[in-house]
Amino acid sequence: MIPLTVRSYYSLMWGTSSPEEICAVAKQLGYNRLAITDTNNLYGLWPFLEACKRTGMTPIVGAELTDCASKRRAVCLVENDEGYRNLCRLITRRHSDDIFNLKSAIVKHSKGLVVLTQNRELLSNWHEAGVTVVAAIEQKPDSAGFRLRKTASRHGIPTVATPGSFFLNPDDIKIHRMLRAIDLNTSLSRIDPKDTASSSAWLASASVYDRYFDIWPNAVTDTEKIAERLTFTGPCQGIVLPPWDDKKKHSAEKLLRNAAYKGAKQRYGNDLSETVVNRLEHELDIIEKMGFSSYFLVVQDIVSHSPRICGRGSGAASLVAYCMGITNVCPIKHNLYFERFLNPGRSDPPDIDIDFAWDERDAILDFVLKQYKGHAAMVCNHVSFQPRMAIREVAKVYGLTDNEIGQVSKRLPWFWRAAYENNDLLTRLKQLPEFRLLDFPHPWPKILRIAQNIIGNPRYISVHPGGVVITPDPIDDYVPVEIAPKGVPIIQWEKDATEDAGLVKIDLLGNRSLGVIRDAITNIVQNGFILDEQTWEPEDDAATQENVAVGNTMGCFYIESPATRLLQKKAKVGDFEHLVIHSSIIRPAANEFIREYVRRLHGGNWKPIHPLIDDVLDETYGIMVYQEDVSKVAVAMAGFSHADADGLRKIMSKKDKVRKLRDYKQCFEKGARLRGVTAKQIDAVWNMMMSFDGYSFCKPHSASYARVSFQAAFLKTHYPAEFMAAVISNQGGFYSTFAYVSEARRMGIKVLPPDVNKSDIRWKGKKTSLRVGLLSIKYLAAGTKERIVGKRRGNPYRNISDFCKRVRP
Repeated sequence: MIPLTVRSYYSLMWGTSSPEEICAVAKQLGYNRLAITDTNNLYGLWPFLEACKRTGMTPIVGAELTDCASKRRAVCLVENDEGYRNLCRLITRRHSDDIFNLKSAIVKHSKGLVVLTQNRELLSNWHEAGVTVVAAIEQKPDSAGFRLRKTASRHGIPTVATPGSFFLNPDDIKIHRMLRAIDLNTSLSRIDPKDTASSSAWLASASVYDRYFDIWPNAVTDTEKIAERLTFTGPCQGIVLPPWDDKKKHSAEKLLRNAAYKGAKQRYGNDLSETVVNRLEHELDIIEKMGFSSYFLVVQDIVSHSPRICGRGSGAASLVAYCMGITNVCPIKHNLYFERFLNPGRSDPPDIDIDFAWDERDAILDFVLKQYKGHAAMVCNHVSFQPRMAIREVAKVYGLTDNEIGQVSKRLPWFWRAAYENNDLLTRLKQLPEFRLLDFPHPWPKILRIAQNIIGNPRYISVHPGGVVITPDPIDDYVPVEIAPKGVPIIQWEKDATEDAGLVKIDLLGNRSLGVIRDAITNIVQNGFILDEQTWEPEDDAATQENVAVGNTMGCFYIESPATRLLQKKAKVGDFEHLVIHSSIIRPAANEFIREYVRRLHGGNWKPIHPLIDDVLDETYGIMVYQEDVSKVAVAMAGFSHADADGLRKIMSKKDKVRKLRDYKQCFEKGARLRGVTAKQIDAVWNMMMSFDGYSFCKPHSASYARVSFQAAFLKTHYPAEFMAAVISNQGGFYSTFAYVSEARRMGIKVLPPDVNKSDIRWKGKKTSLRVGLLSIKYLAAGTKERIVGKRRGNPYRNISDFCKRVRP
């Protein structure tokens, strides 16, 4: 017996268990193969493949498809690569076509698929159309099953037992019913049985299924015959790079070389130094050998549509990217290493994140999706139940009021991780200081027990903030695509699965501070000043460095938070290199290391934890600051290979990392001990590594951020009125408008009231005054603001009567 119709929790709000849990239980039950066939999706494909690899199971890839207009459904199992592409196309059409017809769609896209159905009409129709179809019997033999089997026998079609499972044991029916109640926004007592799975829909052992289908033993044994046909174990397509189509048919390698050298002359002058040429040749050689030339050309094409961008991520270490205008930090000047971005030993795709002004990003994204229509889509996010959401939703099903629910949910810390491996959720909550004076009367214990079981389950999918995938062939040859509520196409995988599949993600993100810098410079030019951005080096300006050194950076990108300003005041250094360090060391888990860093910065005695890492952390005073420091220390202290060290670095940013980190720690301890490192030293270094848990930056990324920070700080130093006007106009900063206005007044800037003859829609600054913009006038409609400004051009309003007459719609 091979389970061919198992649903995971990626059958959203139906399944109760993760692919990892399913594979572990299946292995215990004696299975060596199984198929996870979630409904209309492949959301969980890569977690399933990873779980099979870890448990020694052989995966069968498939999905259940449903008809839009009827309740008819079919399970499609993949035989080969062509079948996988057809399954992706079918799922895509199911999500994009409002009149998707299962009957005709399967006929059109059936090659490489084995199709299971319980419907006699579909069985006959598909068989006659040449589809590899199998009769599927889910329940114990009944009249419907006998009729289906009779139809199958008449056509010579095999019949298999497919007792679908939505949960792993009989008790999990409670969790399944709760998920259905949440999804349907109803109570448990009101759920219609047709809206839930059968109470027998749990993953049982082969012997149990043998008893279920004892009068049709062939239906059980034939599952193994079907499984033997299904040799496809997952897409293995290597790295899939975006295409570059040159009308003159020049190779991507030649075009990249020409673009790099042209940009280098614009950056450094016509007479390129030996250092620049050698670095360019080194990078171009690696890029060409790894086949990434088209990637750089596509990214350059995208950024060329915006005059102001911030290329960041590890790609900021590339001189080629700098010369092509993709990034704005010179990697030679700031000692950024290209191998952190690309090297022949790296198996994962290149990573360049591009920031655009926040109000220009959507236009750029729209251009990309139209330019590569059918070949481009955004990455999705799998939004899971967090403790607050889980508790609130379960409590609603139990009929509690918002006020009663709020007594518990509002006390939960926003970023609390429910680490209750040895305790139940109720016990864990009682240990939090916020809950010490709160009782948990009936039905709260029941609510919390069920909530505990759905924390981490996917609730719905959303759009990634900016990740875009571009493929050489139609994108639904690689991954199913659906349309998000906001109207953009999204692939069904989140970022980790996208990377596992070899699809190259380009992050196109909105950055409010780029809008601030743009508007400030526009205002400055309107006031008659000249600022040449081509030769602008704000990080070398002494006055700007002085302001940065004392934390006078309110309104400045990434360095305006109280924590960063306090660090600047304590450090008392305002140069670019130290700001790069500070941009990266500000992490939630790094407080103790920040204090030690400041002490060492001011001359405090220190020595490396161990001589093996003496040189590795020299520029950061022996403190791990950048992501790559984790990799460097793992290599130097524990003898990790560069690939394993990079794997350790990457796993720290993953969601599911506890088990893998445990394995890495054992390897690290073993390797370090062999090199003579003491247990105390190992613990100290590992503790420092764990401060990178969650998010952290590589040095090129921090350098890119520091560049934008210095641009903002320069504008605040030399053009304070124009800068503060831009900060307030772009809104959404770290502080409120009132706080920024107060800062402007502290700087000696006079705030002028709104004036229908002088105010623009946005705030404007000039010399030592700041004019309130119409955007800050409450209840004034956007159309009215535009008419006020538009109608007065060259002809100020004479009086209230004239104003009303001209502005009235």
